[in-house]
Amino acid sequence: MSDMRVIAIALQKGGTGKTTTTINLAAALGAQDLRVLVIDLDQQADSTDGLGVTVGADDATMWEVLHLDRAERVPLAQIIKPTPVPGVDVAPGHLALREMERTGMGSGGQLRLARQLDELTGYDFVLIDCPPSLGEITTAALAAADDVLTPIGPGPDEIKGLTKLGETILDVQDELNPDVEIRYLIIAGYDGRTQVSRDIRTALRRDWGSWDDGGAYLGEIRHTVKVPEAKKARTPIADWAPSSTAAEDYLTIATRIAERVRG
Repeated sequence: MSDMRVIAIALQKGGTGKTTTTINLAAALGAQDLRVLVIDLDQQADSTDGLGVTVGADDATMWEVLHLDRAERVPLAQIIKPTPVPGVDVAPGHLALREMERTGMGSGGQLRLARQLDELTGYDFVLIDCPPSLGEITTAALAAADDVLTPIGPGPDEIKGLTKLGETILDVQDELNPDVEIRYLIIAGYDGRTQVSRDIRTALRRDWGSWDDGGAYLGEIRHTVKVPEAKKARTPIADWAPSSTAAEDYLTIATRIAERVRG
């Protein structure tokens, strides 16, 4: 794979599995001998923490990469840290990103990440963990991305969130990045015993097309208590519970994405 593929993992609703998907998809891609960079744009820095990386007081983070003041800015390549997960590095998040979301990114800010990624080499995939909002930081991620992956929780309001994300992407297409689209959808925490989970799956297959038919619906990550256990242990599910249904599902999804990108 010669070209780096940038995937923004986005939905403005919290608790849908964006960070969990970022961590475990990165690990599953890394297990296939692919080089992956996770960019943590969430102020909680949960992807950074979940990949087993601790940020020191003097370490630069995505706050410095996106800083309004050019004199304070640090190149993306200089903040990247290795993780204990094979094949995976991380550009750490920081609580200070909350202030940037509130005050804005300044002139040209929404394209700042895209320009940094244009200069980056050495990775097959970049996964951007977006904050649970559709503010300027998520817009910057969408402006830098080739594709959007959206994890949908098995709840009745999830499709509404997907619609709002789609509207934001249309704005980004008009002004910043004409090629970005939602090309991947999954259900996180799927429980086939419940009618709501089955209804969400039916709706996504109908509206976005099933994967086997060339559509965007990748499949489900089955519900298991092993996923929050792995998150608490700061390790991917493939290491914490390699025989679990979720580990199997993330590997399947990673394989499907890699195969489609390869063409």
